[in-house]
Amino acid sequence: MVIKSLSITEDAYEALKAIKYGDESFSDVILRLSHEKIGAAAKFCGIWKDKPEITRRLRANLQKRRAELEREFAERQQRFFGDRAQ
Repeated sequence: MVIKSLSITEDAYEALKAIKYGDESFSDVILRLSHEKIGAAAKFCGIWKDKPEITRRLRANLQKRRAELEREFAERQQRFFGDRAQ
């Protein structure tokens, strides 16, 4: 097993410690929480399948945001790398 060191604030440590079960390791706590979050998001899959107007607007917003992010990334690359970008 590979071990990684993490730096966290005292507050973050105390928060993890407070939700830790008995002999559960901090790695176990992090994994448990991450799986709970994935499960929470999964329960919404398909929730708008019968609402085409909502899904159309969501797709449009996602495409717009993706284009904005790609443009912002290209600008950062250009600032950082100059002519060496791409």
